[in-house]
Formats: sequence, C-alpha cells, structure tokens
Amino acid sequence: MFDTSTRLGPAVDLVNPVMTASGTAGFSTELAGYFDMSLLGAFVTKSLAHFDTKGNAAPRVAGANSALLNSVGLTGPGIAMWRTTHAPRLEKSNISTIVSIWGQSVGDYGRAVDELDGVGSFVLGLELNVSCPNIEDSNKMFAHSLESLAEIMDATAHCRLPRFIKLSPNTHILMEAIEVVKSRGATGVVLVNTAMGLWLDSTVLVPSLGAKGGGMSGPSLAPIALRAIYDCHANFADLPIIGVGGISTTQGAIAAIAAGASAIQIGTASFVDPRIAARIARELPFEIAKAGFASV
Repeated sequence: MFDTSTRLGPAVDLVNPVMTASGTAGFSTELAGYFDMSLLGAFVTKSLAHFDTKGNAAPRVAGANSALLNSVGLTGPGIAMWRTTHAPRLEKSNISTIVSIWGQSVGDYGRAVDELDGVGSFVLGLELNVSCPNIEDSNKMFAHSLESLAEIMDATAHCRLPRFIKLSPNTHILMEAIEVVKSRGATGVVLVNTAMGLWLDSTVLVPSLGAKGGGMSGPSLAPIALRAIYDCHANFADLPIIGVGGISTTQGAIAAIAAGASAIQIGTASFVDPRIAARIARELPFEIAKAGFASV
C-alpha cells in the first residue's frame, strides 16, 4: 500500500504532503464548502500579525499573462481576534494547521509568538513570513538581510512550536539566508514566496495595481521555485523543505517533491479551482506509484 505520509523535522508528521499556501485559503474554514479540509496534510493561514491590518489600496490583484500579480498588503484581523473567532472552527473540524505570522519590525515577530502561546494542538507549527517589507530598513525585505533574519530567529527562539521560514526568491543570497535560519533553529524552510513584478493596464498604460508593483505567482513562478528547492536540497540535504510556487497540477507537485521538497503548497491555483488541493492530494499516491516509488 502506498505511504502518503511525510515528515517535516522531528515533531511534524503529515498524513500527506499537500498543504494550502498562505494568503490563498483564508484564515479558517473558508474552503470547507468545497472539500473536507481535514484530509489535507495541513492548512496554512493567511499571514497574521499581533495587530490588525487593512491592506493596500485597490486594485489589489491583476492578471499578467500566465501569472497573477497581487498587492493585497497582508490584511488581517490580528492574532488575538483570530484565536477568538477563527481558530475554534479549525480545532472543532480537526484541521491540522500551520499559522503564518509576519511583522513590520523584528520585535513584532516575537510578540506574535507570544500571542500564539498555548494555542491548541491542532496547530502543528508556525510559518514565519519574512518576505515582507522591513520598516526598520525600508530598502530591504527581512529575507534580503542576513542580519535581520538572524535577529528574527533570535527574537522567536522562545517559540515552543516548530518554525518554518518562508523566504524570498528575489535575492542572490538565498542559500546564505537558508544557512542563517538553519543555524538558528529553523525546523524547515518554505520556498518560495512571490517574485517581484509589475504589470501595466493596456488601456491607460499605468501600473495595474494600486501599490504599483506586487508579488507574482501562478504557473510562471514554477521554474523559479523549483530552482530554489533543488539548490536548497543540494546544499542542506537534512533540512525539510516545503515547496510552493506555480504548482497547479499533480505533476507539478511531483516535480517539487522530486526536486527536494518534503511537502508542497497549493496557492494561486485555488483561485481557479477551490478543490485543487484536495484533488492533488487524492491523485498524488497513484501518480507517484506510476513513477515507480512506494512512498513520498
């Protein structure tokens, strides 16, 4: 019988390697009307901070050939409100969950960890989204500064949950960034976040998004994500990798796993088909078996 389970470090076991991607499946059970979310390896929340946020000016999303651009702006209710209004539904439905957190400063990450202390056992770990602007150095993302990454890892070192660090593909120091977070206790890495992009409205020839530029996702991101996964596994073979970026088919999921990912996330494809993560989870065992393997 095919073994669909996968392990992300010593403390995180998933029934299968398929997860949702942060920002594409809401804060709780928004997809439950389409499939049984408890059948996924894990659901990943939209990124939460210890404060509530309103997001960027509209338009927030725009199509760009085979890509999607977004500048939603990490809008969210804040962790305290999430624990009160959203988390209970996930716990009641027995949905394995990874909570994505972010901050505008290094200290915000430590406070986010504090506010999630004692959350229910349905939460398997935290995803630290460090691929967002750093207001302490407006010219860099946290993920583009080895010093900032080290500070965030130190600020969250007291976290009692496994930490998965979501990194940016928009830098030439990605392997160095992985080395920093690994050396400071990261359980694993999430590769990759969106790539920086911009699109012009063809009628008025101005940027399509209210924030001008945005994050590029969708099928066009897949080769970038695969390269990051492959290089990471080649350099850090014992570090669990969650692969994300442009996966929209079962074959795409298999490619990310073959490149070195222990689990994968489905993001933008869910906007086209909200059932896509469940379908890939269902098809994956058969397709991997066809390739001649008995387990993930």
